[in-house]
Amino acid sequence: MGETATDQSTPVTEGRRQRVRRETMVELKQAALDEVRERGAVGLSLRSVARRMGMSPAGLYRYVASREDLLTTLIAEGYQDLGHHLEVANGAPAHVGGVPDRPPPSPPVIAGPETDVADRTRAVALAYRHWAVSHPNEFGLLFGDPIPGYEAPTGGPTVAGMRRVGTGLAQPLVEAWQAGRVRTHPAMADPELRAGLSPVLEFESELSVEAFGLFLLAWGRLHGQVSLEVFGHHRWLFPDGCEPLYRADVEMLLSELGLFDEPTGDGPGEPHGHDPA
Repeated sequence: MGETATDQSTPVTEGRRQRVRRETMVELKQAALDEVRERGAVGLSLRSVARRMGMSPAGLYRYVASREDLLTTLIAEGYQDLGHHLEVANGAPAHVGGVPDRPPPSPPVIAGPETDVADRTRAVALAYRHWAVSHPNEFGLLFGDPIPGYEAPTGGPTVAGMRRVGTGLAQPLVEAWQAGRVRTHPAMADPELRAGLSPVLEFESELSVEAFGLFLLAWGRLHGQVSLEVFGHHRWLFPDGCEPLYRADVEMLLSELGLFDEPTGDGPGEPHGHDPA
């Protein structure tokens, strides 16, 4: 009888330990992000995080191996959460593929897979800004200045997270390109530009050099607007947020890419609707 009681109590004890560990990790990561907000990523240390949590530094090592390990976890989860938001905006189910212990994404616009590619590109672009302004500390950690002394592990979780974000951003544009919906520009044929972009074809075979170049330009443009807002440079103009300015830039970008035009049937990589002169 005593043996039976022991057998029944074991999974309860293990479940409690797992729950406590999970809750402590959630608190630890939030404390670390608070430190990043107040002191910057450069000032992040396990000692300061432990002090904020009311723990000893030695106790913190039961959860993270080092400051670098903690940074890797924060950065990787930030990328994964951003990537999940982009996927949901593009019609993926919110309850699949999320970061544990984070609320499901609620992007401002959700465009299903049957929606026109221009609408899905718009939805993904708006989700990118929405996540950034809702997670300014993480956005700075992901896209701010390099952190002295920190180097992400080669082929590690941050790389996988970055790829998820890139895929989430690019998917509508890739489909638009494949459908002959994207307008190119003669500048994309510059030999030096093509030489610099060509290595990407080794692992992104479905894209042409021109399509990848257009994706980089589009992301850089929208990312620049988001960065100016997150880091407060437009606050004097838009104290309540720069969404109107950002939406205007998204609409201009869609127009310049030709996504409001009818398909031409020229096929991927063929310019259309553009006068080189």
